[in-house]
Amino acid sequence: MRGSARIFAFVAVAALLVAACSPTAAPGGSTSPGASTTVAPGTTINVMSLWGSSEQDNFQKVLDAFKTKTGVTAKYESVRTNYSTTLQTRISGGNPPDVAIIPGIGFLRQFAKGGSLKKISDLGIDANALKANYPPGILEIGQVGGTQYAIMVKFNSKSTIWYRPDKFKTLNVSAATDWASFTKLLADIKAKGTAPLGLGAGGAGGDSWTLTDWFESIYVRQAGPEKYDQLFSGKLPWTDASVQAAVDTMKQAIKEDFVAGGIKAALGRGFLDGIGQVFSTNPQAVIYYEGGFVGGLAMGSTNTALKVGDTIDWFDFPSINGNKSVTIGGDVIAAFTTKPGVKEFINYMTTADSGSVWAATGAIISPIKAVPASAYPNDLAKREAAQVANATAVRFDGSDLLPSGVDLGSLLQNAIQGQTIDWAKFETTVQTAWKAE
Repeated sequence: MRGSARIFAFVAVAALLVAACSPTAAPGGSTSPGASTTVAPGTTINVMSLWGSSEQDNFQKVLDAFKTKTGVTAKYESVRTNYSTTLQTRISGGNPPDVAIIPGIGFLRQFAKGGSLKKISDLGIDANALKANYPPGILEIGQVGGTQYAIMVKFNSKSTIWYRPDKFKTLNVSAATDWASFTKLLADIKAKGTAPLGLGAGGAGGDSWTLTDWFESIYVRQAGPEKYDQLFSGKLPWTDASVQAAVDTMKQAIKEDFVAGGIKAALGRGFLDGIGQVFSTNPQAVIYYEGGFVGGLAMGSTNTALKVGDTIDWFDFPSINGNKSVTIGGDVIAAFTTKPGVKEFINYMTTADSGSVWAATGAIISPIKAVPASAYPNDLAKREAAQVANATAVRFDGSDLLPSGVDLGSLLQNAIQGQTIDWAKFETTVQTAWKAE
């Protein structure tokens, strides 16, 4: 999203999460503007996303609840590799999915401007009437040029460091609070003969995005939220010294001695396998950095025997220079057709019914105000919501804000291998992409 949608009102997000964590939050409801009861029973639409494993299982629960409520079947299609390319090919070939998760805000802008996406109003839904379901700022994430094309359906903190409490106890180490104590923690674990970090930063799924999350979490703390806003909106050049400084800081943690199996192996490993390095029944490391969704993935598919507080937990991404800003990532959903059932599905995804079903999996934080605290099943999810609500500053995933086709992840893959990055060349690429939008 551009403009105000790019750096939206995160005070409102905090308000949302305070409401979500409040015992007085309203119970789940199903009222939604433009709701229709005329769709024929047995109608089927298809919904496309890149989610697999337990993420797919969790979303399927939402789809099942939708079918129970409306009689419409939302058939799920998972594309685990080259999702963006596959989606674009389907659109170009005249065979788009009915509904899809959009892989980044840059793609949202691209599809909207190209005429591929249906406006929310095209479905017969009053976008203004949706405002009561969300705090100010949330709907703007799905807008392009002030027009509502997509709806944010879930998000997670990207400021959670996951670890094995049992291994910490055996190694006699404790969670870190700032960057200096974090790198010392990694060194102490290594000195005791254990690889500190699990890492999946490549593999068949092209999971270099995990490195962009490292960069963004460091950058917002080290350079500050204002510079973060400028960098990811095209106003601050990537040649600014703060960019390389953040990469250098990142490399203090992501280095050969600290990564289980080494850097080269990590670049051939997907992020799910990285989770497995820490939380499988045969762990090779004790710490894994990624968003709040790790808990649901680890306990839902990697190792169902994990126990919160015993074999899985998280602590805040370490502060830098006292800065405790938080990054979040989220997903928006949009329609590519106006087939019967699509309007009903988009409507359903704006209700507390859908949000409560999804929140109950423990894998996501719902952006819908009326989802009650009781919907979240465990302490991990409740703490995640509170972390974002209480942050001094919150910023949306930076790489998702960049124009589509800009590949920051591959540069960071090169950086952790010790290669010198030509930031001037990258800056030219980024500026060209912004102008082409």
